[in-house]
Amino acid sequence: MTFLKYTTGSKIFKQIVIFIFFALSSVIWLGYWIYGHYYLSTDDAYINANVVQIAPRITGKVITLYIDNNQYVKKGQPLFDIDPKPFQLAIHLAQAQLALSIAELEHAALTKDRTSPLVAKKFLSPQDGDNAIASYKTAIAKVDQAKANLAQAYLNMEYTKIRAPSNGWVTNVTLSTGDIIPTNQPLFALICDGTFWVDANFKETELEAIQPGQFATIVTDLYPNYKFKGVVESISGGTGAVFSLLPPQNATGNWVKVTQRVPVRIRILNPDTKHPLRIGISATVTVSIHNNSTQPKAQ
Repeated sequence: MTFLKYTTGSKIFKQIVIFIFFALSSVIWLGYWIYGHYYLSTDDAYINANVVQIAPRITGKVITLYIDNNQYVKKGQPLFDIDPKPFQLAIHLAQAQLALSIAELEHAALTKDRTSPLVAKKFLSPQDGDNAIASYKTAIAKVDQAKANLAQAYLNMEYTKIRAPSNGWVTNVTLSTGDIIPTNQPLFALICDGTFWVDANFKETELEAIQPGQFATIVTDLYPNYKFKGVVESISGGTGAVFSLLPPQNATGNWVKVTQRVPVRIRILNPDTKHPLRIGISATVTVSIHNNSTQPKAQ
């Protein structure tokens, strides 16, 4: 009797265990289904921001460097100076050229005024009158050119002082006092702190549910215990593979279907100075696909 009771009890216990197992599995499956119906998540996401490449507009020697690598700067703050002496000399030369051109114009105008009556009285030929007019027009053009050269000289003088175009961090600074820097050659980068966003790469099978205006939660690997709020701004017009250096050639015959990922840009609404972001760091993004706000507000 004892053995039968034990056996019967064991069967009931097993049935209870199996029931609990299937019940928990059903609850977990239902939870995942509900979560997937309202949220989409990816860890293939990276922080980005506007990056300005600082490059000189003129060639010259660096005489003063005001910054250090990874320093935070404000808009309009001096970054470095280029030796202004050659450009000051260019201004003096352009001023002298303008004065000479004005003198030539005055002489051409006087010659034209004197030639016109003589041509009318036929003391001079019409060709002499045409030559006087042509000389006067040429003198006007020379004055205009001299004014433009002087304006360019003043502009080049302004270019000797390089200032920060926005607030942010200067990075990858290798510049030193005494360096000869060429025109339009990037010297270092300025990471602007005005706007940060996340480039989240979602699977193409998930894009149908994602729309601009939906809110998102962003957790970076740098600050795993802090949540940033974001909003979907735009969806790329192509997959990441299309814009790569060597895009795949699926027409070669060695084609294997792979689920592609499409970049989705998500603007961060609440950047925090206590949690400064760094471009390129990894993040996990969760988009709330059940709401859609066309005019999101930062909190």
